[in-house]
Amino acid sequence: MSDSFFQRYSRHVLVAFACLFPLMAWAALRAHDVRDNSVLGWLPERSPVTIAYRKFLRVFGPDEAVLASWEGCVLDAPALERLAVAVEQHQQAEAAGGPAWFADVATGTRLRDSVIASGRVDAATATERLSGVLVGADGQTTCGLVTLQPLADDGRRAAVDWVRQQAAAAAGISEEEVRLTGDAVIGVAIDTENQRTAGTWSNLAIAVALVVASLSIGSMRLGVMVLAVGGVASVASEAMIYASGASMNMLVALVPVVTFVLGISAAVHLAAYWRDALPEHGPAGAPLAAVAMGWQPSFVAALTTVLGLGSLCVSQVRPVWHFGLFAAIGTALAFGCVFLLLPALLQVFPGRGPHGGDGEWPGFVRATQRLLPWHRRTTLACLVVLAATGAGLWHLRTEVRPARFLAQESRWIQDLEWFARGIGPFQTIDVVLAFDDAASGLSDRAALVQEVQQRLKQGHDIQGNLSAATFLPDDLLGFADRGAARSVIRRGAIDGRLRRALPDLVDSGMVGADNGRQYWRISLQSLEFTPDKQAQLRTEISGVVAAAAADLGVPGPAETVCTGGVPLVLAAQQELLAALLQSFALAFVTIAAVLAIFLRNSGAGLLAMLPNIFPVIIIFGLLGWMGRRLDVGGMMTASVALGIAVDDTVHLLTWFRRLGGGGVTAEQRVAAALNRAAVPIARTTLILGPSFGIFAFCGFQPIAQFGTLLCLLLVVAVVADLIFLPALLAGPLGRWFHNHAGESGAPPRGEP
Repeated sequence: MSDSFFQRYSRHVLVAFACLFPLMAWAALRAHDVRDNSVLGWLPERSPVTIAYRKFLRVFGPDEAVLASWEGCVLDAPALERLAVAVEQHQQAEAAGGPAWFADVATGTRLRDSVIASGRVDAATATERLSGVLVGADGQTTCGLVTLQPLADDGRRAAVDWVRQQAAAAAGISEEEVRLTGDAVIGVAIDTENQRTAGTWSNLAIAVALVVASLSIGSMRLGVMVLAVGGVASVASEAMIYASGASMNMLVALVPVVTFVLGISAAVHLAAYWRDALPEHGPAGAPLAAVAMGWQPSFVAALTTVLGLGSLCVSQVRPVWHFGLFAAIGTALAFGCVFLLLPALLQVFPGRGPHGGDGEWPGFVRATQRLLPWHRRTTLACLVVLAATGAGLWHLRTEVRPARFLAQESRWIQDLEWFARGIGPFQTIDVVLAFDDAASGLSDRAALVQEVQQRLKQGHDIQGNLSAATFLPDDLLGFADRGAARSVIRRGAIDGRLRRALPDLVDSGMVGADNGRQYWRISLQSLEFTPDKQAQLRTEISGVVAAAAADLGVPGPAETVCTGGVPLVLAAQQELLAALLQSFALAFVTIAAVLAIFLRNSGAGLLAMLPNIFPVIIIFGLLGWMGRRLDVGGMMTASVALGIAVDDTVHLLTWFRRLGGGGVTAEQRVAAALNRAAVPIARTTLILGPSFGIFAFCGFQPIAQFGTLLCLLLVVAVVADLIFLPALLAGPLGRWFHNHAGESGAPPRGEP
């Protein structure tokens, strides 16, 4: 790069960006056309939980459903039958070339009649068997169950909207009075809230950032430039996602936000270097001088951030490692935009030229220097706080239940709670018993399934349950007279009747076959399958099945599997916490190595990590002590906060090493470094803190937690970089950071 590069080519750079921006903006908009928030895609294909669930879908068919009801929806209500008929008519239209949305439809009335039709089951018994599944505890309230084909987000949304419209038309009520829930509905809710957040709240955050940046920088022109550079980097990252062909999900949607954050952070520091160089080099030479002074620490900060975000790729949760990969690439794009676009803007539109950094916020700078004489006490206090809060990390827990992503006062959650009160719980775990075809007779299998169903219902807080036994009369289950059922004639008669009933059981989705095995399904429903509940169930299920088989004197299944959407979600939850710890450990090691190379001292690299991990340990440790759960949005903040903290740390260390010289004490060096770096560090937090704190008020919980925690982490990062790090540098440990190769005196202003 020649000395006159920006003087010669700044206009060319701006024209090139202006020509590329419409294309990038178009690609950024198109990136949201392909969305996928399905939990099925969270874990890798090779995951045992995913393999079991895909096999379950292959055997029993689609599992994603819409439950529809309304006030006054009871058994034998004509409106419910009209809804079911409408779905069936739509299925016929699908066969004629219409949109293929629906796989099956059922109602409480139809299932009750199916149980009655099996023989020797009266209406009261049939209704009781369906209690907590599709019939409420009052024996009357019921709903329609519409099973969907595998659909993308847009198709799922269209299908759910259609069901709502048809339910309203069938019942003669408004669409607002229709109650909907189910996996498909929650998926649509997540997609809706995610899009709403990405639109309204992101625009509000940008507006807050513009106002705060203009006020804190003291120049509307410079504030707009800083935000413009961050905005271009953000749009470029979205365009990159579109070019990759990846689908947008709730975490990948955060990549432009993260790129914007890191772009703003780097731009604020480069603007500070420009203001510092302006008095000596003038408007014509200041942009190049700022780049010469700031590129090295900014490059190191960007590199460490890329490593921190890239460490998330160790996660087995697909949205998490997608986020880590694209956010790391976005960070590199932000660095390129900042160091190419911002100097060009400053070269072409220099303005009147504000005063240098030495005159900015003198009271604030003096406040940061007042604790330096007490550096030993300050260091000890920070270490004690770090240890005390860090112990809370052992109690940190994660949560990825999709329903918890939504605001509790939202329509989606209100409908979910209405179903839980009036009909039955939403969460379902399926226990599948796999039998080899020649292992036992159908009567033994039916008896075993009913016994296991009864034992699981009694011991695991199960409010609803469904199996093949639900649809069979007692005499076919082998419990009317076990002694008589042991006779060859009696057993043969029962097996014959079960074989004739088998097609109906297959149609009901309770029995299936695959690769020479027969599978019998038991669906268990509870208000909340916590990780502890599921772990207990998975631990006990094999013992329950074995004990039931022994007590009945029948052969047990060849295999017993717990599967369904709930185990998939809880497996992702456990993987999320493991990935958080693994990625943070990997980020710590790699970033410490880069800092050691930058500082040319391995000990200094490790010590420099203390203020960088300070905000993460403090905030996450407090979350652990408070018993608050971390969701997928909150997990992302650790890597982002680490990147911003490293950015500020590197710039302060750069000034500390440059301002050394003979006869200068450690405290004087730290005071001089704070005089140059304290204001840009604080300005970064002032701009980004409120901008992301505003997300705390949005209804989509992952984004709300992301914004809240990131705001808190930024505030604590200021404490780490302006109190903890200066105390380390001013004390005996500060000698590790000295630049012994070049302490001949302070460089002149603006000189790299």
